[in-house]
Amino acid sequence: MNEDPPAAPQGPAAAWAEVKALFEAALALPPAEREAFLAAADAAESVRAEVRSLLGHEQQLSDTWLAAGALAEPAAAPREAIAAGQRFGAWRVRRLLGSGGMGEVYEAERADGQFEGLAAIKLLKRGLDSQAVLDRFALERSALARLNHPHIARLYDAGCSESGLPYFVMEYVDGQPIDTAARTLPLEGRLALFLQLTDAVAHAHRNLLLHRDLKPGNVLVTADGQVKLLDFGIAKALDPLEAPAGSGSVTLNAPRPFTPQYASPEQVRGEPATTATDVYSLGVLLYELLTGVRPTGRHATSPMEAARSVLEEQPVRPSALTPEAGSPQLPDAHWLATRRRLQGDLDNVLLKALDKSREGRYLSVDAFAADIRAYLAGHPVSAQPPRALYLLSRFVRRHRVVVGMAVLALVGVVGGAALALWQAHEADRQRALAQQRFDDVRKLAKQLVFKYHDQIATLPGASAAREGLLKDAGALFDGLQQAALDDPGLAEELAGTWYRLSQLQGVNPVVNIGQHSEAEVSLDKALALTRSYVLRPAASMQSMAEAISMHVSRGELWQARGELARADAALREGLPLLQRALERDPRDGWALASAVSLHGVHARILGNQMGHAHLGRWQDACAAADRARAAAEATAAADPKNKYLPDTLGFTMGEQAHCRVMDGRWAEADALFARSRSLRDQMSAAMPDDIDFRHQRAVIYAHQAQLWSLMGRHREAQAGLDESRRQMQQAQAADAGNTAARRRLQALELFAAVQRLRAGDAAGAAAKVQTVLAAFPAGTSRRYADIRVRAEALLAGAQAARQMRPASLQLARQQIGEAVALLQPVHAADDNRARRWMLGQALAEQAAIETAAGDGPAAQASARAALAAFGLQAGRSAASVLPPLLRPEAERAQALLAASR
Repeated sequence: MNEDPPAAPQGPAAAWAEVKALFEAALALPPAEREAFLAAADAAESVRAEVRSLLGHEQQLSDTWLAAGALAEPAAAPREAIAAGQRFGAWRVRRLLGSGGMGEVYEAERADGQFEGLAAIKLLKRGLDSQAVLDRFALERSALARLNHPHIARLYDAGCSESGLPYFVMEYVDGQPIDTAARTLPLEGRLALFLQLTDAVAHAHRNLLLHRDLKPGNVLVTADGQVKLLDFGIAKALDPLEAPAGSGSVTLNAPRPFTPQYASPEQVRGEPATTATDVYSLGVLLYELLTGVRPTGRHATSPMEAARSVLEEQPVRPSALTPEAGSPQLPDAHWLATRRRLQGDLDNVLLKALDKSREGRYLSVDAFAADIRAYLAGHPVSAQPPRALYLLSRFVRRHRVVVGMAVLALVGVVGGAALALWQAHEADRQRALAQQRFDDVRKLAKQLVFKYHDQIATLPGASAAREGLLKDAGALFDGLQQAALDDPGLAEELAGTWYRLSQLQGVNPVVNIGQHSEAEVSLDKALALTRSYVLRPAASMQSMAEAISMHVSRGELWQARGELARADAALREGLPLLQRALERDPRDGWALASAVSLHGVHARILGNQMGHAHLGRWQDACAAADRARAAAEATAAADPKNKYLPDTLGFTMGEQAHCRVMDGRWAEADALFARSRSLRDQMSAAMPDDIDFRHQRAVIYAHQAQLWSLMGRHREAQAGLDESRRQMQQAQAADAGNTAARRRLQALELFAAVQRLRAGDAAGAAAKVQTVLAAFPAGTSRRYADIRVRAEALLAGAQAARQMRPASLQLARQQIGEAVALLQPVHAADDNRARRWMLGQALAEQAAIETAAGDGPAAQASARAALAAFGLQAGRSAASVLPPLLRPEAERAQALLAASR
């Protein structure tokens, strides 16, 4: 569903835009002229005050201070050499663990035996005011000691080394940063880690302590999945504006330390930290955990730019991020699917936590965590306005069975007249409430499927949106499944939903996302539901037509798998329903459209072209194609203004053309392809945004180019293929989520390879073959539709290599060997005649290769196997078994067999 356009900025966002513009104008002036400029500016005093604050901190945010990405020192200083065994108070160093912006971290143990186990000593660098740091830290120690929480690393001790450097002794944590630990986890796992972190920060806030430096390096995850938050109190101890009262050591112009990538806007501006500061940093962390990127400053090349981005950039809504915007390692390998789950609740939760103003964020970390828990439990979140449909959708997710049944039980047994009346009233009220909820859910799901989905179904680039919309509707309808058993209308709506989802998943051969197994499951659910409504006398023609389409789609799925008897049976199951619809009204548009579809697809299953698995009954296939054409002509007579008529006629003419190709009547096939192509052009011009029609147009160009190649019209064939490729590329670019289109574009290179081979360009054909083999690697699919492409490419590659002999003869043997292995029937009863006929072609080529290699016995065996694959055992003639298109291949095998004896 399309989102509403963004509204004009209001409130804090608008104020910030004014501040930003005035700040940039003042910054361009010499420092001495800025105050006069601000005083004369036409702006509110609050805006001028904000700009003065930013100007005052502009020079304080130096790259030197922020370069370390953490609490950094003003200037570099030589590190103090610390050897194993050196003491820091009661603690003895074991080894160096690492170093960072603040200093070095060492693994240590208690030297006096009063503590068993390891600790971590953080030794600060020179350049910090050691005594001031310790004075400030001393004020924090008693408060920090109260932080007894399983997800906060304990602070054991602090002091000053012999050379005067401050150090802190903390609980030793063996873990990895939270962003690294979360990378391989599912969405729920990442949220669970984050909730451990929020529990820790909320505990500290309840003890009146802020962290101020929340970032992945300060949040470690142990091997058993426990979060440990490090460095509590250190940020405050190192803050020059947090000196003890009366110390006289406050430097008003000193910049406050922070990590620019995770700092809040108020930290960047040098304002005092509050609990809202930690809320913002938590928002940055969660954004990174869920998307793999930070909300701002992704393209910053310096700490200064990163800090400015916190003030100036508005975070992109997480679900709007594209894979290109992500880091080299996204949080999971299925970002597009994850992105859909972020849409809605998690989008709003993150954007609320990252609001530029403190007032716009969550009031507390507990409130932030509560929304995460609400999301996980299916409850509404506070970051989303409580609209009726939103609240209803969350209710349905939590109570699918209750909403699905939409009936509440009576409270009890009538115990008296007054009680009975009250109970009856209460039961009626509850039933009315349940029925209202039921009707609301049903109405919402119906609108999602039959209004919004059908409006975008053929739009370019709509595949991802359609998938999300249909799955959401399916989730709503799932709760109504039980009620559909006794409600034919609801059963029809639910069946329509599952059918549309199956088409997108893999049923529609033109536009799908390649989830073929899921498509079968969805289609089976749809077909099971049709039994409850389609045979009723009141069933509409439209509902009968859609049920017929489901049977046709089931046949196409079985055909793609190479199981032809099942494919044929699926279409025959739909035939009585079609006959019933035509008997009711032979001129009805829905009934005639069903006849076109069923007979046209049946022609493919019976065997009108080699590009699909089929039963080898090519003459029966041509009769089915003629029946489809007759139904299309009847449609034209009944409704000559039907805007889809060019598509209907173009489809049936194309199926007839394929029959003529199989029958060797190429001139007739060429004329039919030309008429079909003209109709496809007309349809695409009338509806240029319909992605289905654009693909169909490209396909008919490719099929006619194949015929021209067979006819020896190689220049025309090449031009036709080029035009088909151009059209497919344009359509694919407009709908990147369409897996079927991408596979079709890759398979088009197979047509190109065969065309070059027929034109005598063996080297060019071999190069094209390698492109196809790379796109259809071995072992990646068991569907015949994919196996066929690879096998045919191997056959073309072997033919090209044989023609380039002797250097390529070994390659020819390897490629034809793999092709023969791929095309072997999976079992003795395999009824896919297209597979056997292609196997016959491959074995005939194998015989030719063995003949070229001088291996007569092997050539004889291959030729004999080829004739068996063609069904020519016991002296049967090719004319009695094979269509004219394949007879030359069989005759070649017979000639090779005779020559090898």
